[in-house]
Amino acid sequence: MKDLSVEGIYHFIDLYKMANLIDIKIFDEIDSTNNYLKLPHPIKDKAIKIIIAKKQTAGRGQYNKEWISEHDAGLWMSLAIDIKKKYNPSALPLVVGSVLAKELHQLGADKIGLKWPNDLIYENQKLGGILVESIQQKNDLLRVIIGIGLNISLPTSMQKKLYPNKNPIGLDSIVNQPISINMLSANFIKSLYDAVRHFEEKGLSVFLEDWTKYDLLLGNEIVVESSRQNIQGTASGISSDGALLVSNDDGLHHINSGSVKYHDQGVSA
Repeated sequence: MKDLSVEGIYHFIDLYKMANLIDIKIFDEIDSTNNYLKLPHPIKDKAIKIIIAKKQTAGRGQYNKEWISEHDAGLWMSLAIDIKKKYNPSALPLVVGSVLAKELHQLGADKIGLKWPNDLIYENQKLGGILVESIQQKNDLLRVIIGIGLNISLPTSMQKKLYPNKNPIGLDSIVNQPISINMLSANFIKSLYDAVRHFEEKGLSVFLEDWTKYDLLLGNEIVVESSRQNIQGTASGISSDGALLVSNDDGLHHINSGSVKYHDQGVSA
């Protein structure tokens, strides 16, 4: 973790293809990488801006839940990119999740799966999360900000102190090889850039097969809790626009937001 550097990340990126498209900045400490990218930074056409922090003091997850991001304990990264407003950006967390899951499987973490809409899970333990936000730009472009929080090194003492009521896990306890934070960052950046551009042109449909491979909820009895109502039924995949599909005696429900729990466990997945 301590070897994290811009030069180290560039070492793993094909700069012949991407030298003019990538702008990376690393902070020792920042409130939130997503918050930083929500400021009006100029981004060149077709380029991507990346902010990585060794520590976040105000990291956020979905619904503004606190995301604890201690120094050198994980990859705390956000990427900003301008895209054509052709498809619904609310489906982007699913695109990002499928990309990250594929990259992590290639590291040997083949039990990592996805919990709709934005969690990376390993054997019912939370490995990471995704937060996608968007800001309207000029010329009908939309700036999407993709925040990634991935636990890498979580000492037992830290877990007990920071997560007394949760069950997190670090990547270093899953894979049987040393983890290069620079290589991991570079692989994520390259794959996410290509995926966002693909989404910009084709939408979510081209990622549905990958999502299904990693879908941990599929076929399980679940309960979806929202401010409007609770829906219990069988998880039946996702729709072409990213909604969670839940089937029960009342039919097939398309759910766009909510907290998901396994019905038989009574706890969040």
